[in-house]
Amino acid sequence: MTEHVKLKGWLVVPTAACLLGALAMSRARTHAKPSRPAPPHTPIVTPVEGPSNFHRLGIVFGSSAMGSTGVWGPTPESYKAPPVDFTSSQTLGRPAVLSGGEIYRLSCEACHKADGNGAPPEIPAVIGPVQATSALFMERRMKERGHPISAAFARELASGSQKDLLARLKNGGQKMPAFGYLTPAEIHALIGYLDKLAGVPGDGKAFTVTEPSARVGELLVKGTCHICHDATGPWPSPEEFLQGSIPPIAGFTSRKTLPELVWKVRHGAPVVMGPLQLEYRGRMPVFDYLTDDEVASAYLYLMTYPPGETADGSGARQ
Repeated sequence: MTEHVKLKGWLVVPTAACLLGALAMSRARTHAKPSRPAPPHTPIVTPVEGPSNFHRLGIVFGSSAMGSTGVWGPTPESYKAPPVDFTSSQTLGRPAVLSGGEIYRLSCEACHKADGNGAPPEIPAVIGPVQATSALFMERRMKERGHPISAAFARELASGSQKDLLARLKNGGQKMPAFGYLTPAEIHALIGYLDKLAGVPGDGKAFTVTEPSARVGELLVKGTCHICHDATGPWPSPEEFLQGSIPPIAGFTSRKTLPELVWKVRHGAPVVMGPLQLEYRGRMPVFDYLTDDEVASAYLYLMTYPPGETADGSGARQ
């Protein structure tokens, strides 16, 4: 755990806003994006805090496509417990090299799906907004619609779209949560992947960022788990589970062993519900596109940075 403790005192210099603004300006200057060095990477790991996105929006589980993979766990009769040694990994706890695609998978795929098309009309596709950040795409689109525009005007439109995209990532939207905790390097890599996903012309270079294990877990918890689960709160009773209550993230590590949590997230597991405390098929979607190590990193992150506590260990809660 020494690696994680050292991260608590780091600062982000320069600021994310400055780097994102520079990125927006550089992308708007030409049709094809020029090759450019990635911004400096200075991660700062912090606990997950506050209400879930469901709670923030007043959404009841089952009424939204947010955070749903459409894959469900086994029935109690068909459930098989995890093998004893299935999480024995040689890489767990070591720094990880994340591509933009992996950052997307940890932070975005639960809502926007692997292909970026989301679940309209509730969750719009990311493809159109990303394509709108390309001047070349804008020129082609307007020409196809019978309204050709100049290259200069296309660059102006693309610049505005790029600023909108960056602002949406940083501040969120009406339904989309804010991702202001992403570092400039993570944003840089993520946008490169979004360009590829949307077919935006570019230099084709994939940017990566080296992350400590705790940061990988943080991205998963904040980008996926926090959609449905509040950071803190009381653990529901079996009766409350039956009525639709969602347990808080703070209870994950006290209620589950590391292998149990990894298995629950990736394969599903029954849950005890109701006054008779019977086992039922779990309502939580199965996230089979995650790896064992990624979920295990989330477990270790939660152990090191308990939900609701500040990064300096002061214990302040939101």
